[in-house]
Amino acid sequence: MKHLKHRHAPLFDQATARTATAMAASLLCSMMSNAHAQAEAGQNTESASLTTITVTANKREQAAIDVPASVTAISAERLALGGATRLEDYAAQVPGMALTAQTRGQTVVTLRGIGTGSNQAMPTTAQYIDDAPIGSINAFAAGSKVTPDLDPYDLRRVEVLKGPQGTSYGAGAVGGVVRYVTIPANTKRFSGAVSVGANQVSDGGHGSSVRAALNIPLLADTLGLRVSAFDRTEAGYIDNPFNGKTDVNKARIKGGRIALDWQVADGWSLRAWALTQQFSADGMGMEDVLAPSLALYGKPLQRATYVDEVQDIRLNVSNVALRGRIGNFDVVSSSTYQTSDLMRVNDNTPGTTRTLQLLTGLPGLGAYTVGNIDTRRVTQEFRARSTAFGERLEYELGLFYTKEDNLLDSQLPPPFRYASGAVLPLPKLGDGSIASSYREYSLFGNLSYALTPQVSLLAGLRRANDDQHFDLDYKASALSPAPVKLLQDVSHGKTTYMGGVNYKIHADTAVYARVATGYRPGGPSALPPGVLANGKISFDPDDLTSYELGFKSAFLGNKASIEAALFHTNWKNMQLMASAPAKPPQTYIPFNYGTNGGTARSSGAEATLLLSPLDNVTIRASGAYTDTRLTSAAPAVGGLDGDAMPYVPKWGGSLSADYRYTLGAAKAYVGGTVSRVGERMSDYSKNMPVMLPGYTTLMLNAGLNWSKVRVNVYAKNLTNARGVNFLGQSNATPVTSNPAAYLYTAAIIQPRTIGIDLSYLF
Repeated sequence: MKHLKHRHAPLFDQATARTATAMAASLLCSMMSNAHAQAEAGQNTESASLTTITVTANKREQAAIDVPASVTAISAERLALGGATRLEDYAAQVPGMALTAQTRGQTVVTLRGIGTGSNQAMPTTAQYIDDAPIGSINAFAAGSKVTPDLDPYDLRRVEVLKGPQGTSYGAGAVGGVVRYVTIPANTKRFSGAVSVGANQVSDGGHGSSVRAALNIPLLADTLGLRVSAFDRTEAGYIDNPFNGKTDVNKARIKGGRIALDWQVADGWSLRAWALTQQFSADGMGMEDVLAPSLALYGKPLQRATYVDEVQDIRLNVSNVALRGRIGNFDVVSSSTYQTSDLMRVNDNTPGTTRTLQLLTGLPGLGAYTVGNIDTRRVTQEFRARSTAFGERLEYELGLFYTKEDNLLDSQLPPPFRYASGAVLPLPKLGDGSIASSYREYSLFGNLSYALTPQVSLLAGLRRANDDQHFDLDYKASALSPAPVKLLQDVSHGKTTYMGGVNYKIHADTAVYARVATGYRPGGPSALPPGVLANGKISFDPDDLTSYELGFKSAFLGNKASIEAALFHTNWKNMQLMASAPAKPPQTYIPFNYGTNGGTARSSGAEATLLLSPLDNVTIRASGAYTDTRLTSAAPAVGGLDGDAMPYVPKWGGSLSADYRYTLGAAKAYVGGTVSRVGERMSDYSKNMPVMLPGYTTLMLNAGLNWSKVRVNVYAKNLTNARGVNFLGQSNATPVTSNPAAYLYTAAIIQPRTIGIDLSYLF
């Protein structure tokens, strides 16, 4: 529809909602020290020793070797040097991480194969910014696709904690946690940075970026303020042959953050921050293909749509964390408030034009969905940590509360003639909304007891109770003549545990064994009575138990380190989002609903090696093997016993190298990374699955530092690999004389991108 373009539409269709705040940051274990002063000075000072890498994955600072779990520490500085701004740039370099990226703004993060594909409702990977949980754990708010869109310019590092983390992070952390550690305000030093950049995408458009940050010590050693902002344009590379528009998936991401650090008194500190970000685009990064061959349906990097598929995603988060000491306890209070507004337009023409012709007798009709998901969430957590028995016992107790309210609203306007764009004088095709809420209370505890100076026992327990409300209101429309009103209220309780042992062979070598459980909360099914013969009003929490054996060591005089793990996971009572068939003439719209079904297991191994053979050379290698599949059928989603879980590569890995040297009065550096993403299945056996081919990408970067000035050039996907991250069916009927050829849309990774950044740091 040539003239049809929506900028402020109210809401999302549950059946077609595909929303997320894209570009979560993740990279190979670059292991930089990342002190604030070093990051702003542009010093690339990598450390090869796990004994000196500090992480906060367990919500307190620890040396990485002391964390009895698999943790990848990610340097935001190295992200910036490589021009990495989106997850697809570097996800393959984090062992055990996979993604389903339908387009910019819509990314599902999966760790160790714990995910059910692009249609999963609730996340299996928890997302945190410092102490603030981000996103939604409500089944009807696209929580699995909401990943923070944080520009690396305002980060110190990203920590990826793998395996279930239910006792510390609660519901949703069944595969692991991605935690973004921001740069705090500095109370000692006035400093700042300004950066501008530009890039060019092969067979696409131009991108640009402007970033700035300023740190002001308001009261020396007592009160500091940091303010930052960015505005980034990401080049488009998809053309629309229907209307002749080029680079339709061009996107703009802008935002800002303000942080305050206050040393209130001896032993007491307060850290407060607030951030805002907005993502907007007029199209998606997908091209038309024929399945199962994946042959192009038209020209490369083209997708025909009859409506501009607008996306507008806004995220606002604020957090206040108070830390201090009461008696023998170190205490923390963390308060978070989040709002997110996600709007999207979907072109539904290929999949609905036959139905519309059946209803109206008119050929050549198109349809689209306008939708929005609004989320308002408040979270409060209290933690207290202490020691006993001569500090042999270290324990933590905590209380957690979260409450979120969500509104999912979808509008299907009247059909239009897609050749001319003329809207027919007919009623709306669909008009519905879902108002839902989620409230949870949790009590948790974790402890470590040193049997000997080398051997520690670990344990954790968490009890959570939740209440949920669901209010569905589908008004009478052309595709659903009978209105539907549905109210559902459900409550669940769940207990998770963790146990393990950590053996420090010596100061820089450790072996650990760990068993942990995780879960996602159940919820209302959203299934009206009578739609399915055995339909239920709710679905239950799922259960996941993981067994892990890990090894960490720094050696060669701290010139090298290795982290490796073996894991096996059993997943029961899996939560699934299914679709009940439409029942004409009562309704031509299927009902999406939540249910349980099937079991799965995930087994594998992962390792990261970091080596500094010379003071100015760093080599990093990582690899992962993940075998994850159904161990009993999941008929609600077409899964058979033995099916591989969607979009999880069995093999993946990367190899990186950096070289730093002096060039006259400047400090210079060059680096590169080659990454491999293995083959993946797109869906379960009964849903016309396609084996997505593996792909290899190459990233190179180089730069010079002159005192306060840095120039950096980079090339992403230098070999111009055509990687597919998502495959969706556009039409249920063949489009050619070949009855096995169907029209699909394939999400394509960004082609070769060459860029430059210029920074001034003071």
